[in-house]
Amino acid sequence: MSVVSETQPPEARAAEARPPEGARVLIVDDSGTVRLKLSKAIQSLGHETTAVASGKLALEQVAQNPFDLVLLDIVMPEMDGFEVLKALKSSRATRDLPVIVISALDEEMSSVISAIELGAEDFLPKDFELALLKARVATCIEKKRLRDVETEYLRQVAKLTRAAASLETGRFNPSKLGIRDVASRRDGLGKLATVFATMAQKVYERERKMRQNIRTFRGALLLLACGGLWGIVVPLSKMASLVEAHPVGLAILIDTIGAVFCIGICLKRRTMPSLKDLTWADYKFILGFAFISSVINQVLVYWVASKLPASIVSIVIVLEGFAVFLFAALMRTEAPNVKRFLGLGLGLAGIFIILLYGEPGQMATGWVWLVIALVIPVTYAVEDIYLSESKPANINNVALFGITLVVSVFMLIPLAAFYQDFMPFDLVAGRLGVIVLLMAAAGNLAMLLFIQLISSTGAVFASQNAYAGTAAGIGWSMLLLGEAIPVVTWASLALVIIGLLMVEPKQEAEEEPPLLDDSLEEFVPRLDLLPLPSK
Repeated sequence: MSVVSETQPPEARAAEARPPEGARVLIVDDSGTVRLKLSKAIQSLGHETTAVASGKLALEQVAQNPFDLVLLDIVMPEMDGFEVLKALKSSRATRDLPVIVISALDEEMSSVISAIELGAEDFLPKDFELALLKARVATCIEKKRLRDVETEYLRQVAKLTRAAASLETGRFNPSKLGIRDVASRRDGLGKLATVFATMAQKVYERERKMRQNIRTFRGALLLLACGGLWGIVVPLSKMASLVEAHPVGLAILIDTIGAVFCIGICLKRRTMPSLKDLTWADYKFILGFAFISSVINQVLVYWVASKLPASIVSIVIVLEGFAVFLFAALMRTEAPNVKRFLGLGLGLAGIFIILLYGEPGQMATGWVWLVIALVIPVTYAVEDIYLSESKPANINNVALFGITLVVSVFMLIPLAAFYQDFMPFDLVAGRLGVIVLLMAAAGNLAMLLFIQLISSTGAVFASQNAYAGTAAGIGWSMLLLGEAIPVVTWASLALVIIGLLMVEPKQEAEEEPPLLDDSLEEFVPRLDLLPLPSK
């Protein structure tokens, strides 16, 4: 019993048992009389015919059009029937195409036997009777169609097998498994595919949720580390300004230290790209990143930190998250869902409560500088979006940051010369030198972590490092500078933390599964090695 007869519904098996109709038959004979005779006879049986006079034309027709049967003359000039048979049976696309050889009565039976050994299904004398022609043509076409059905069945089994194997990887998408046509069958295989698709959907949702939770947890740890490092930069900037304020010169020193460190690591690991390998787009990104990150953000923070309490500067920076979310929503690069709006809204409310009711006493005359400080989160947000949307994927993060720091130093030198703001070397040799080293270590490491964070979680989530930075900044300000923090500030920070927990990383695109229609032959047995379907 064949696979088809066991698995297909009764009405399908009954339809297959009826004589085949509407087949396409290719007639190959160098005799025009024989071609005409066979064409008329085959057409009288209800089939469509195409007649050619040579083996070469026959192979061209088979390559361009689908046929159900070939009637092939053995003795032909240029390319005889044996050569045509060998070509047909050597091709995967045509090896299952049935061939009936046409034999004259005076030809030796050994030629017919040789043709059948090469893969011909049957033979037919040129002086045939219509009843014999009808029987042999019907039998061959029925076998061809049964083969086609079995081939398709085995291909669909292979699809289901490949789909099942893809579950082991843990990264698949049920809508991309390519088994919808299998599930549409009304037999047992179709039911199995339907059950499998339902199970795969449940597994996919569970795995996707687990991966998202892992990414959220990993992103949160990275975010807290990044925020903690950023948090100490502002108090250290304040300490540096208390020695002597040189915001531009301070930025030059810190960027120089970071550039030496990053480029040294890349040279040792051999991950430093050649400058000639960088594209114009890469150079444009590096120039823009250096200008935003160092010339604007870094100098602005050091400058404002010399005028305001470090805790207040840290608190203002937390507005970066709101600005990034607003920019991302307007650019439609992040989904502006209600949960994220509520989370950012809570964080924003907590910050405004701190600014209005929880500021230290020395802020009484600092409102002008506070307004200037409000520019910082906006420029930070621009940097976040710029990194998220434009960062080259082909350059190592450490190398990219190292090159950017070199460019930023060359940008800052003319600015320092114009304002006479170079850092005196005699100051660097003392207490200020220790502060600069700490700022360089914390600030540059924080930026490296931030580049990694923004690449994996998106600009909106990554910008929430400002919340952790605010909390760390307040703590470091109390520890290093002895700044007093009112009770209302701590209560408001609770709202900030809740808001942080309500903002999740962007959904990572699921990896596309393999195309199940490709390379299936390894799963499908050769049908010519299977037993013929039983009648």
